[in-house]
Amino acid sequence: MARRRPKHLQQLFGSQQLQQFADFTEQYQLWQQLLSDCLQETSLAELAASCEVIAVRAPSLIIQVSSAAIGQRIKTEQGRIITHFQTHATPAVASLEVRIRPSRQAVAPEPRKAPQKNTPKELVTESETVKKLREQAALCEEPLRSQLLALADKYSG
Repeated sequence: MARRRPKHLQQLFGSQQLQQFADFTEQYQLWQQLLSDCLQETSLAELAASCEVIAVRAPSLIIQVSSAAIGQRIKTEQGRIITHFQTHATPAVASLEVRIRPSRQAVAPEPRKAPQKNTPKELVTESETVKKLREQAALCEEPLRSQLLALADKYSG
């Protein structure tokens, strides 16, 4: 198998794929700035870190948020956001789509606690359990009373 010759640096910088990537990156940064500006205008600046424009596909603006609560707040300002993007974005925007994707950091599970071992003070003796079963049986009606008494008899003997 023949090896391909490495490309010259000028060939890489002049390639169409690199130019398309550079154009998309520039457009993506513009969308993020538009969203940030729009959130500033609508008094939702604190949500800017939790929102991200994924794409603007005519006629939809697609925004990714980190929680349903943030998504709901964005949806309440949907009209203002669409209007802002209609006046500033290149493709025409007529609708807003919100996608919820929790960030891994935001949904960090709580560490599990190791099961606690019972100390001798916490251990309930069988006689105490039997006594409690009999006390509860006295307060109950049949058929629960007879079942509790049978259970107490089982552990007492």
